[in-house]
Amino acid sequence: MMNPKPYILSEQAENDLARIYAHIALDNPDAAERMLDKLLSACELLTDNPRIGQYRSDLTPLPVRFWLVHPRYFLIHRGENPVEIVRVLAANMDIARELAGQ
Repeated sequence: MMNPKPYILSEQAENDLARIYAHIALDNPDAAERMLDKLLSACELLTDNPRIGQYRSDLTPLPVRFWLVHPRYFLIHRGENPVEIVRVLAANMDIARELAGQ
């Protein structure tokens, strides 16, 4: 029997990961696999360290933390047991606009 994931990916976070993977894979499928592995490993790390990241009230009133896990990507997460990955967004996006409907 497989162990369940120690974190929750929101539907939007799953969509974000799929978009990131597809975008990178257009030019380099191997790099897309490596990036996906890096992002999912960071999700797992959050289960033991759920307070990684900072609150950013300048971007959203939501009680979420922002963790820059790669120069280009933020994991936006909340909670501790389990950790919920709310979004995975590129640093160059309009993050406030992306989170406005949450």
